[in-house]
Amino acid sequence: MEKLRDTISTYDAWEGLSTYINRIETFLESDFISSVENGKALIESICKTILSKTSEPYGETDSINKLVSRTLKHLGIFAENQISKFGSGMVTAMQNLGELRNNHGETSHGKSIDELKNNKLEKLSAAFLVNSIEVMAVFLIEYYEIEFPNKKNKKEEKIDYSEFNEFLDDEYGDVDVIGIPYPTSEVLLSVDTTAYGVKYQEYLGDLDETI
Repeated sequence: MEKLRDTISTYDAWEGLSTYINRIETFLESDFISSVENGKALIESICKTILSKTSEPYGETDSINKLVSRTLKHLGIFAENQISKFGSGMVTAMQNLGELRNNHGETSHGKSIDELKNNKLEKLSAAFLVNSIEVMAVFLIEYYEIEFPNKKNKKEEKIDYSEFNEFLDDEYGDVDVIGIPYPTSEVLLSVDTTAYGVKYQEYLGDLDETI
């Protein structure tokens, strides 16, 4: 899980995840289910950390798929069409991971010797699942550290159109609607937002030329 190790070394706040990584790698061949359980705990830890740091409430007993869903939604990933399908896939994968742990966990339910032998998964499947855990973990951490701050800043950057509105109203006066005067800026914005935006860009261009 070198990619995940590199990621958490880049962001010191995630260094505590090394414990889970060590356990996952240690048990991968000798006790695969323990690796899965630690992988599940790893993803849960990432989600809870993100939600806590962004003051988003969650339940301590929330299932892994609920935590992942809440985290993806809070980060705004589901708002982007190109990522939403991937996000949904992550939720499904985490749900399956939880079910795998319940169905194959040797210590979660008493099983017969034959059942334990039949529940041993192939190494290829083990590697695939662990790699999937790593991909999900890296994606969540890097999205939170890189993309989320950018999206948050964009939301906080509100454009002040007051001077532009004053310009429009002074330049064109009021618009008469059935004998009632309305400011040009309000009418244009309500009727044609595209034209309003074009005019605003022209206004900014004229300001640049006068500076």
